[in-house]
Amino acid sequence: MNNPLDRRPKLIALYFPQLHAIPENDAWWGQGFTDWVNVGRAKRLYRGHHQPRVPAGLGVYDQSREDVIRHQIDLAKAHGIYGFSHYHYWFDGKQLLETPTNRFLAARDIDFRFCLNWANETWSRRWDGQDHHILQLQTHPPEKERWELHFQYLIKAWTDPRAICIDGKPLFLIYRPLRIPQLGDMLDYWRTRAHAYGLPGLYFATVQQFHRPPSEVLRHFDALMLFQPFASMANTGPMRVARWRKALQQLPYALPRAMPKLLHRALVEHTPLSPLVERLTQPVFYDYQRVWRDIISRRDPPGTTIFPGAFVDWDNTARYRNRATIYEGSTPDKFEQWMYRLLRKVMAQPAASA
Repeated sequence: MNNPLDRRPKLIALYFPQLHAIPENDAWWGQGFTDWVNVGRAKRLYRGHHQPRVPAGLGVYDQSREDVIRHQIDLAKAHGIYGFSHYHYWFDGKQLLETPTNRFLAARDIDFRFCLNWANETWSRRWDGQDHHILQLQTHPPEKERWELHFQYLIKAWTDPRAICIDGKPLFLIYRPLRIPQLGDMLDYWRTRAHAYGLPGLYFATVQQFHRPPSEVLRHFDALMLFQPFASMANTGPMRVARWRKALQQLPYALPRAMPKLLHRALVEHTPLSPLVERLTQPVFYDYQRVWRDIISRRDPPGTTIFPGAFVDWDNTARYRNRATIYEGSTPDKFEQWMYRLLRKVMAQPAASA
């Protein structure tokens, strides 16, 4: 008789390694910068706004410390998390924010599952992965020598006995596959190289944010992960935002190539006009309950293995200030109820082998 516990979904938490200082962030944002600086600067934008958010438990921790990583894993285990999906920042041989992952890989006694999620975006001052005020450019040279360089790092994770595998194949996620020229050739090259290390293959998943990747991209992947709440935003729409304000907010960033550099700086960078532009913007609000209803009710087209996503809350005021996206109505009780429904939905579907 099958054990019903084997049908329980495996919960994988996205592990964001920004909370430690690196020389690049020191140069770009100031000495000792981490996202804790943004958290501490956050201010309420309206009455009842839950900002700033003071961290509890571990407090303002340093993610580069092994004892912090161990404590995070202990907390995750205590709350039913199967593993972490480490954000992986690789820029054609240069890595950023890799210390937490490398510390975990080196501590072989830590018994916890993991996979890597390549966030292959350009870093910019807007925090959105777009090419405005570039800090670290993301490139994808379609050359086997560059693919091999990346592979030599990845194979250390893929051959780690703690790697999350499906049908024996290590799981690897790619955030922005559309930006990779010769994507299929690169993935095939990595699969061939993995066989040389005794692996039965690699299990590639891509990530859906706002829009489903086209079929010519999906055919190279084994699964699609739904990044929530973004994957459901297009179906629900914002609660309220003045159209003229939203258009004005985006205008400076829609015209960077068409306008003189001096005017662009006046509108976007920290100049005397910047506070005016900032005041004319406002947050975009979404209904927490409505987005979760879409997560539960959505029916994805057949033919693609789907890894559903979930979210506890979303409010990025700490980074974006007046440009924030805020989900109203979230509470721990509501999250528990919706998560329970999502788990029941997943358990009723065929499961991937692990």
